[in-house]
Parts: sequence; structure tokens; C-alpha cells
Amino acid sequence: MKTNRSFTILLIALITIFSVHLIHNHTQGVRVDLTETQLYSLTEGTHQIIEKMQNEGVKPIEVRLYFSHTAGKSLPQMIKGFVTYENYIRNLLKEYERYGEGKIKVSFIDPVPDSDEAQDATDFGLDGKPINQYGDLFFFGMVFQTQTGSRDVIEFLSPDKQETIEYEISKRIYNLIWPTKKRIGVVSGIEPLPDNNPYMNQLLQAQGKAPSQPWSSMEVLKEQYEVSLVDAEADQYSKDDYDLLMIIHPRDFSEKQLWAINEWVVTGGNTILFLDPYSIEDQPEQNPNNPWASIQYKPASSLAPLTEAWGLARPEDQFVVDYELGAKRLVDRRGHAEKVITDLMIEEKHMAAVTDPDMPITNGLSTLRFFLAGALEKTDKATAEFTPVLKTTTAGATLTVLPGFNQGGNSLHYTDLNTPTKFLDQYQPAEKEVVLAYLIRGQLADAYPEGLEFPKEAPKPPPGLPPGMKMPAPEGAEMIKKEPLDPSVHGEASVLVFSDVDFITDQLAFQRSFFGLAAANDNYKVLLNSVDYLLGAKELMNVRSKQRIRRPFELFDRIEAQADTDMLEQERRIRTDIEQFQDDLREKQRGINEKNAALLQKKLQDEIDTLNTKINDGNRKLREIRKQKRARLEGVEFWVRSSMIGAVPLLVCIFGLANVVSRRNKRNVTGR
Repeated sequence: MKTNRSFTILLIALITIFSVHLIHNHTQGVRVDLTETQLYSLTEGTHQIIEKMQNEGVKPIEVRLYFSHTAGKSLPQMIKGFVTYENYIRNLLKEYERYGEGKIKVSFIDPVPDSDEAQDATDFGLDGKPINQYGDLFFFGMVFQTQTGSRDVIEFLSPDKQETIEYEISKRIYNLIWPTKKRIGVVSGIEPLPDNNPYMNQLLQAQGKAPSQPWSSMEVLKEQYEVSLVDAEADQYSKDDYDLLMIIHPRDFSEKQLWAINEWVVTGGNTILFLDPYSIEDQPEQNPNNPWASIQYKPASSLAPLTEAWGLARPEDQFVVDYELGAKRLVDRRGHAEKVITDLMIEEKHMAAVTDPDMPITNGLSTLRFFLAGALEKTDKATAEFTPVLKTTTAGATLTVLPGFNQGGNSLHYTDLNTPTKFLDQYQPAEKEVVLAYLIRGQLADAYPEGLEFPKEAPKPPPGLPPGMKMPAPEGAEMIKKEPLDPSVHGEASVLVFSDVDFITDQLAFQRSFFGLAAANDNYKVLLNSVDYLLGAKELMNVRSKQRIRRPFELFDRIEAQADTDMLEQERRIRTDIEQFQDDLREKQRGINEKNAALLQKKLQDEIDTLNTKINDGNRKLREIRKQKRARLEGVEFWVRSSMIGAVPLLVCIFGLANVVSRRNKRNVTGR
């Protein structure tokens, strides 16, 4: 009997071991990602890239992660926080290796100081950070290498770029395996990609001026595409030279340039177009003899008559505003936070309302920012397909803002741009969305069906010439006659139009941090997605769809937004009263002169004192409104904090009391 029991135990043990081994073999590497944004899972684009590698039978690529575990033990606590980020990247790379099924080989290396691995890291070009007086370096980077010897690196991995690390990894794998770069031609009325001629740079430095630097968004594009300036003197853009045309702030374009762009689009050339009613990147030249000329300068751009022929309009002097999207920020260093309805901050909670879910260009975005953007409208001339890519909420509207000074009245001028309350006072929601970006697809109309004649050398417009005004051809100038485009060369094109230029500039899209230049939002992703969409690299575009990790206090956000809405009309009425009192005060002060000062001084002074009192009372009421807003938020914060801190102890106490009562009742029952 004892022998049978021992045999049974041994048999159960063998079955258990065999079952564990079998389960392990069939579930090896199986993981469950329970994070809300699927942080530890590869995105669809990365899966597509790996599947493409497998289908095309490419040779394996090696990925090496260098992280100084040993050297990092002596670093301060702040740097030791990199360990968490390294653990995340390590797990992510394991996912690449698992799905790669032999196509991606991953290794993890600790480059101990003075070791061969540390020397390899230096030779590969990783950015080692000095950590002590002995010259030891802290490495945290990645090396990608194909079997043919092609190599790429991420010099240093910064934790503040966690949301884009999968894209950076997949992009390097993609470019190493399929290295052919498509070509983008840039045509611009400003300098996103300055021609850094060494001779010109020396001249500028001799004059005490810094040479222009390329926009960071252009540098990001260059990592994957060949990006170059188009010859401004060319009257034709060849598709043998460019795969995509990018037109940025087309201000004061000559007829020669307009003809070349028209021919490109009409014959089927894909294009990205950035227009703007007021580009903060377009700064006028300062004239000491006429300092007020800069106030009259109009930094606007349009591409008429081309856009008019396509059926697209950007109404002149119209600025998009949206109370729902307006940023709340400091305007005056000594002031308080104000709602700036011309500064549109599109957060994750707004994305479903302002983007098209079927449009890959805007998939996976978390935050966008547009500043002083214009409105886009489809007209009756439109024959192609128009798809809104970005728009405002139903709280969107437009306001007319004119160049020059505000000399009184209800009109808005450029000098009011630093006074957001003036925009709030005139704001009325249009009860419909305002389009910020359109995708136009199909055969676009020819803007010059009769052909065009223009001077071979376009006359240079004088500074300050309003947009749209053309200089007449000089007398005796050599003219170029262009015949109408033959219908046989017409083709279908895709033109993506944005009503803001500044959203891809360094001022709005990037920010300086401890680790250098970093993305301030997802603006640059829109640019990359747009280029990838029009050029067909949809795998990389889908990689960028991973969202950032966010834990917003949605309750606080809703309460603050409701408080702002409830108080808006009251604030507007008080500001109107204050402005009227101030106008009356100035009028009374002008009424005092040498002749009537003695006679009316007492009466006027009393009236001035009364007006000052009313102005002070109005400002006090505004402060009281802001105080009420804060009190409402602080009340909710106290309730949430108290409930979170007190809820668990309270539940424990209730559970304990219930347990005591239950035991006592059981003892009483047993005693009976």
C-alpha cells in the first residue's frame, strides 16, 4: 500500500513537471499589457515594418542597447532615475525581438569604464557623459547595424522623449533596410531652410548678426527625406527632381513662381501648403527712420489666384478664435492667467471633435497648438474632393483683425494682439466648426487656362508692400510667354492646406530643456504624418500613433471650464464699463486747460475722483470673480483630497467595527 502511494506521488510529480514544461514551451514570451495606452506593446506600424522584413526576406539587423549599469551606481539619485527608462526600453526591445522571429537580434551591454565595450560605445559615436574626475563616461544609447555593415545610432536616450522612442527605433530600422530617400522641395517666403553659405555667414558675423538657422522641423524631416530649397528663379519644377512640394508662407511670390506651382499641381504633383493671416515668424526689417512701419507691416500669405481656382478661400484679415480651445496662460509677467482665444491648445480630450478619425494624419495625437491661425473655406468653384483634416470645436468663430493701431472703436488691430480681453469682449461663437486644414484630392483646376506672360526677371517688391499687390514689369523687360497646359498632361493631385505657418516653427513646436531641444507638443508629428501620407510611407506614420502617458484631473478641468464660461459675460460687462469710465476720464482730463482750470478745477476734480472710484470698483469686481473661481476649484480639491486620504482609513474602521460586531454576535449565539 505504501509502495503504491509513493508511486502515485512520483507519477503526479512527473505529470506536473511535464505539464509545466509543456505550458512554458507554448506560452514562452506571452505577455499581457494592462497599461491604458498600451505602453509596452508595439504599434501597428512597427508590426507592418517587421512583417515587411519577413515577407521580403531581408537579412537580420542587430540592435545593441548600451547602458552603464556599473558606472551609474555612483551617480546621484536624479541620474539613477534613468534605470526606470532603461527597463522600459529593454522590455520594448524584447518585443521587437520576439515579433521579429530572427529578423531583429537584440543585445544589452554594460560598458564598464576602461572596458572594450566602453571603447566600442565611443567608437560607434554614442554620447558618453562624464561622471567623475577620472574621465569615466555614462553611456545610454543604441546602435543599429545590418550584416552588410550599415550602421545608425541614437547617441543618447533622454527620458523626456519616451513617447517617441518606438518611432525612433522603427525609423532607424526602416531606413537601414530601405535606405532610398524621397525628395522634398521647399518653396518659401521666409527662411525655414536657409542656405548656409560660408561666405555669407562670415559677412553676417562681421556685421554682428547671427546666421539664420534651419527650423527644427526641417531638420527632423531631413532624417528621413532629402529636403532642399527649390530654385526661386525656376519657372518649372520637375518631378524628376522632387517627389513632393512644400510651400511655406507664399508671400510676394512672383508670377513666375505661381506659374511653376500651378503647373506642378495641375499635372498631378502632391503638395503641402502653409498659409497664414499673421505669421509671427515673418518679422519686418526695422527702419530707424520710420519705427511705426513695423506696426503697419502685414505678415500674411495666400496663394491666390491658384487657391481661388481650386475652390479654396482664406478670408482676408480673419483670425480663428475658439473659447473651448483657448489657452489659459500668463500674458503679463505681473498679471494673472487669462484666456487667450487666438492661442488654440488642442488637447487629447478635444481630438475626437476636431479631427477626422479616418484620416491617418491626425491619428494618435495628444496635443497641438495653433497661434493666430486663419480660416479655410470651400467655395462654389470647388470640383475636387475636400476633406477637413483639422477644425475647431462648435465654440469656434472668426474675428477681423486689421493692421496698424487701434485708434478707438470696436475694431480690432494688430496692437490689440497682446490684449486678449479685447478679443474675449467681441467673441461670439459661430455654432459651427471653422476649418484649419483641408486635404484636396482630385484633378485641380488650372489657374491659367489661357497661359501666362511674365518678365524673365521678376521685379523686387519694396519692403512693406501689402500681400497680393504685384509690381509692374519694368519697361523693356524680357518677357516669357507660357502657353496653356495641354489637357493631356493634367493629372490627379493631393494638396494638403494648413491655415497656420507658425505651428511647425521652433517657437510653437519645440522647446529647450535640460536635455536640449525637445518637442513641445505633437505639431511636428502632424508635419511628419502629412509627408508620410502623401509619399506613401504609412508604416512609419502608424508608428507615431502611440500616445503620451497622461493622467489629467478631468474633474478639475471641467469645473474650471464651467467657471470660466459662467463668469465670461459678467467679466465682459465689467470690462466694458471700465473702458467707458477710462474714456470719460481722459475726456475730463482734456477739458482742463489754462483758461478754465481755476474755475472748473473743483468740479472736474470731483468728477475725475468719481470715475477713478468706479474704475477701481470695476477692477475689484474682476478680482472678486477670479477669487470665486479659485474658491470653487479649491473646494473641489479639498473634497477630493479629503476623500482620497480619509476614505481608506474610514473603510478600514468600518470593516473592523463590523468584524467586531460579527464576532460578538457569534459568541452570544454560541453561549446560548
